[in-house]
Amino acid sequence: MQEIKILAILSLVFIVSFVLITLINIYTKNNQIIKRLDLRSKFNTQNTLFYCFLLSIIGTLSSLYLSEMKDLEPCKYCWFERIFLFPLVFIFFVSWIKKNSFGIIISIPFIISGILLTLYHYWIQLFPPDETCDVISCSSPYIWELGFISIPLMAFFNFFGLVLILINYKLIGEK
Repeated sequence: MQEIKILAILSLVFIVSFVLITLINIYTKNNQIIKRLDLRSKFNTQNTLFYCFLLSIIGTLSSLYLSEMKDLEPCKYCWFERIFLFPLVFIFFVSWIKKNSFGIIISIPFIISGILLTLYHYWIQLFPPDETCDVISCSSPYIWELGFISIPLMAFFNFFGLVLILINYKLIGEK
């Protein structure tokens, strides 16, 4: 299960670094980092759609890898999380190909619903209820890396990463 530990660590590194970048963009005026790295042109609509597509496909492939290759049977909440994640691949891909930013607006309900569901799922892993929610228990984590990273938390990182990409697009994107 070494590759699962790597996946967990990479998801943690990704979200921490992207949170730091977002905080820098929010709290610095006349940001020299943005100017030096030419981030304004990197966060145009077309690239933002591509970044969101890339992150959603990574989340989808990771989910499928864990269930199909590692034989980790998804619980009821995992299936609902997939329902909110999988369409984002198509929404962002079609929007990116057609150069239409409407995909950003369409994706917001999926992303918000995914965030809320993953937080609830992680909550019931931390504080399991007395009853089980399905044949596969939603409260017992298959993965518990570094003492706190589980599959719902990695899914949360994915949805929250999409939010951070959209926030950075709004903050520093080409106007």
